[in-house]
Amino acid sequence: MISSINIYCQDSFELTGYWGLPNTVTGTVLGFESNPSNFSFIKDWQFNILYGSEFSGEVNSTLYSIGISKTISAHNISVRYTPGYQKEFIQSTGETIIFNDSSSQSLSASYNYKELFGFGYSYKFSSQLNTGISLRYFNQEFNREIGTPVFGDTSNYFIRENLNEKINTWKADIGIDFNLNDKFKFKAATVNLLNFGDETQNDEFKGFELKQDLNAFIAASYLPAEQINFNLLFETSKSFQAGITGSAGNFIYGLTSFHDTYQQPFIAGVIPAFGYKNDFINVLLSGIKYFTDRKSSQDFNNFSSEGIHNIINNGYSYDKAVLSVSFVLNTLEVQKLKLIDVETVSDIYPALLNNYLSTPFAYGTVVNLTNENLEVKPSSKINGMHNEEIQSPSIIINPFDTVKVPYYTVIPENYKGDKPVLSYADFYIATSNNEPEDHIQKAILVNGINAWDGKVINLRYFINRDINFSMNYSKTVLSSYKELLDTIPAALSVFYKAKLLFNDFIKRLVYTSDPRATAEYVQFPKQTIEIKGGDCDDLSVAYCSLLESVGIQTALVDYKPDGDVRHVNVLFNTELDPNQAKFITTNDNKYFIRANNKSKDEIWIPVETTSLTDFNDAWNIGVEKFNKDAIDDLGIAKGTVEIIDVY
Repeated sequence: MISSINIYCQDSFELTGYWGLPNTVTGTVLGFESNPSNFSFIKDWQFNILYGSEFSGEVNSTLYSIGISKTISAHNISVRYTPGYQKEFIQSTGETIIFNDSSSQSLSASYNYKELFGFGYSYKFSSQLNTGISLRYFNQEFNREIGTPVFGDTSNYFIRENLNEKINTWKADIGIDFNLNDKFKFKAATVNLLNFGDETQNDEFKGFELKQDLNAFIAASYLPAEQINFNLLFETSKSFQAGITGSAGNFIYGLTSFHDTYQQPFIAGVIPAFGYKNDFINVLLSGIKYFTDRKSSQDFNNFSSEGIHNIINNGYSYDKAVLSVSFVLNTLEVQKLKLIDVETVSDIYPALLNNYLSTPFAYGTVVNLTNENLEVKPSSKINGMHNEEIQSPSIIINPFDTVKVPYYTVIPENYKGDKPVLSYADFYIATSNNEPEDHIQKAILVNGINAWDGKVINLRYFINRDINFSMNYSKTVLSSYKELLDTIPAALSVFYKAKLLFNDFIKRLVYTSDPRATAEYVQFPKQTIEIKGGDCDDLSVAYCSLLESVGIQTALVDYKPDGDVRHVNVLFNTELDPNQAKFITTNDNKYFIRANNKSKDEIWIPVETTSLTDFNDAWNIGVEKFNKDAIDDLGIAKGTVEIIDVY
């Protein structure tokens, strides 16, 4: 006969009866039996204690386990110490030693199985997929009393000796968790995937080691409503477990039944559970009721022939009650905002400078995860361009709302990159404490300093870039004509300044189209003068810069024909009233009347900057093209010709 003591229960069948539940219940996280993947919803720290009593004729209470779990980003690490995970069998060998004084001693054997501690690791690939591993350490101690004959000179007798063996082994299993959606969750894991350690050396104890049959299990849970959850687990050993769990407010409950291939009857027992939970603590009182009479003594032949497949649930386990207390410690601030995605809507053109102060280069999709209004502070940083984050205007997001948040940026004036670079931008969102709530990184193209986005309105940034150079250049030229400028009527001052600057400007150019000049490349005024050439964009930019530097109002004329070839020339304000046109021409077709920046009608004249002869030729060519394309062909009305003020 054998007797058994100190038994825990369940293998993949969780003792608490509350596996496969919503993520608000944390008590089963350290249950490596039903959770080999170490899957965890814990955001930071969790501490767990299991204490219970077994009913084996008398009540035996013990501390079953102490565990701790820590989540770091997508990683989770768990450690479990299990002083109560043990089972001992005591067997009478049927042998008796009779001593000289006629006394006798029955011999016995004991078989002790313990799980001492375990480790778990998991990695969360996404909100849907998690995989992990558990590693557990076991100790098995076997002891058998034997009678050893001693032959003396006058008599023979037996002495009692102990035959001992101690085996230390490790067990490793892996698992995977897949959450299809909020209602369906699945789990698959191995049972006894790897077993390594000591082997039995003594023939007396062979066959009594823990059975290590390789198996696996799959599990599924279905949550039709927040208050109820159906669970099913099936092992390849043809064991299964089915349960229903749920919650009502802060209270939780569950009832699970199980079939164990190695136990009778078909439904071997049930596990009821009831408890309370909040954000910081889970308390769960559960127990197990077997449907067979668990005697303290049973036939040794069954034990020797079948053995046991696990320590914590077998045919010799007793009914019990277990109290599980789980503490959740969150040293991390609860996330309030989620940055779902960021869409970059514009490449970066460094020459455009402050254009990105008024026009977003990206939009982020942000979700308010709280039930309160939140002030969202977006910021961004472009690698290679910024050393610190560039703040964008804050916006208010309503509770649980999703909005598009604009990201603006600032181009440093000292940025000198002359080649396009595929870089990346970091996008952040923060609340009132200024600590980032979320972060996304996106690739972005940072163009060279001379790159242009093809929008004529943005040529103003090239015009302004070298304004100090242009001012010095223009003043030097005009100072050489001081006597002439002092003798002409004041009303003609602007016209003559524009004429003198153009004639001086073009005589310095030997026009050859810049081989680098394309629709996406524009020279700064200083570059155009230094290399003595450029295309219509470059020359128009340079001439406008010279005029603007001395206070002459300019505009760019953008000719947009049906084809791909576009053309740009200059329109400047002479500041003459329409009745003063006779001071510069008697031909009414050589000027254009339009309002200045103060809404006053004045005379404007077009200039073709690619005409490198003199001002009069450039004026005539500019007028001819403007009258044909903008006036006669109704280009301004049709939108094929556009006048864009520089300032």
